[in-house]
Amino acid sequence: MPTDLFAAPLLPFSIALCGVVAIAVLEALSAIVGHSLSGIVDDAMPDLSAGSHAELGVDGAAGGGVETGAGTGAQGGVDGGFEGSFLDGALDWLSFGRVPFLVLVILFLLGFGGSGIALQAAADALFGAPLAPLLAAIPALFGGGLVMRHLGRVVGRIIPKEETAAISRESFVGRMGVVSGGTARTGLPAQIRITDEHGTTHYLLAEPDDEGETFGPGTPVIVVSLAGARARVMRDPTA
Repeated sequence: MPTDLFAAPLLPFSIALCGVVAIAVLEALSAIVGHSLSGIVDDAMPDLSAGSHAELGVDGAAGGGVETGAGTGAQGGVDGGFEGSFLDGALDWLSFGRVPFLVLVILFLLGFGGSGIALQAAADALFGAPLAPLLAAIPALFGGGLVMRHLGRVVGRIIPKEETAAISRESFVGRMGVVSGGTARTGLPAQIRITDEHGTTHYLLAEPDDEGETFGPGTPVIVVSLAGARARVMRDPTA
């Protein structure tokens, strides 16, 4: 088996592991300048969790006129509810919605890279030569999916995702939180931590509502409004 991790048989899997390092470095750099790369990506992503249809049952009642507990009720016949149920089940199996999206990417890349290198080592031991990279990549994809599923559930108990089916993003307005990462300035948001009525922790990117104000780590704040992917906050006057 090639000892060089960047030899052709190992190249796709080595690149995957390098991707893990690159994401970790970018996340660290973004935290230093007061941003959260993971939070930015999550805010830009559509809600892919299996609970997203359940949220529509609460928030979509006004727009759709029908409450559908899991997105497969009265509207299912029109909008392809059975297909939606299958997709929801697949995404839930892969742990989407349980942890931030970038964490899932890291877990998949770790599983893909580690499975591929282990598979090539086994093939070399059994057959005297590693498999073609594209052939080895097929089972490695399954390995990445399994790691994403199982470790995603473990990590999800430690790092909760920003949004859950139990609460909509708009309900963050008026809630109290605390700056948990970086210093929030106008045009330069920082991460804030909010706990909802269910005891679930959520993370948002926020900036001061009043120009010129700055909120450092640990500052208690209140969410005033939402503007796209960002929240605008004011200092909690009761703190």
